[in-house]
Amino acid sequence: MTEFELIERFFKRRSRTAVLGNGDDCALVAPAPGNVFAITTDTLVAGRHFLPSITPGRLGRRAVHVNLSDLAAMGAAPRYALLSLTLPEIDESWVAAFAAGLWAALDEFEVELVGGNTTRGPMAIALTALGDVPPGQVLTRTGACPGDELWVSGPVGDAGWALTALLQDGDGAGELVITASPAQIDKYECPTARVALGLALRGVASSCIDISDGLLSEAQHLASASGVDIDIDIVAIPTGITDVDRSDVGQAAPVVNTVATGNERNRILRARLAQHCLLATGDTYELLFTAPSSRHDDVVRLLAAQDLAGACIGRVTTSANRPAVRVLDAQSRLMNIESKGWDHFA
Repeated sequence: MTEFELIERFFKRRSRTAVLGNGDDCALVAPAPGNVFAITTDTLVAGRHFLPSITPGRLGRRAVHVNLSDLAAMGAAPRYALLSLTLPEIDESWVAAFAAGLWAALDEFEVELVGGNTTRGPMAIALTALGDVPPGQVLTRTGACPGDELWVSGPVGDAGWALTALLQDGDGAGELVITASPAQIDKYECPTARVALGLALRGVASSCIDISDGLLSEAQHLASASGVDIDIDIVAIPTGITDVDRSDVGQAAPVVNTVATGNERNRILRARLAQHCLLATGDTYELLFTAPSSRHDDVVRLLAAQDLAGACIGRVTTSANRPAVRVLDAQSRLMNIESKGWDHFA
């Protein structure tokens, strides 16, 4: 099978709304009248952003949702996508399953694939997504104000916990061995872009970002862009990590005493890992947003209407110097947290 046969067979459809869709040197598209385009791109590299154990169908779905999550954070409605696919070779059964997962995710949001590229090399999937939004209703990182509440749209930490468990599988290395539930593995391999919530938050949220690189890292982006401080209550953060005592997680970073043995040592190590997953691991793809406290009940209703287990996890305060993010324990004491989030080049 040639490159062009692969495109024709798996990745080409007649366009519904594009002026000119897939098949020429460029696609021609336009936003809805009165709207502007929000444009984002993400690259998934084998061994860096996904494990060999993921099925091609799940990988196709994942490629779509991690991109649309950025559009959701801007309050944009997804419209078009372009795919650049790098493969070491053409495995028709793999490509067919990948394409099925990709198309199912695109169709869920009525997104048209209007172009892209295929090439030979180490496996990587790059998707560019376009969504449109009225310019006066765009959600950005810059609008958080002192007195606003900080919200998360759903549980965090499960994807990081699952990734840690998957990386342990088969080697038994390390002092702490954990397992992940099927639901937690789904959180890592099959994230869900909160597109409907992003649209509903227009005119409600004062700032918004998606959690791709860790809760603390994304909160710092909001704080820096808005010129404010943010306080996070660690015990308020929703999570599916249930096999760790939340009272342990809500304490200042537990120290592994050299004399601690057996169950006590294991308990402390698990609490430290849970803290790290809650605050610093990425791949969550929930929305982190601020809203005026006067809109508290509105946000509660929006989350309930979409059956999302989100929560208010903190507040925005005035910044006296450099905008900062603070994590508070169960007694509202400042915690010393070293982990900040994912960085591709750290």
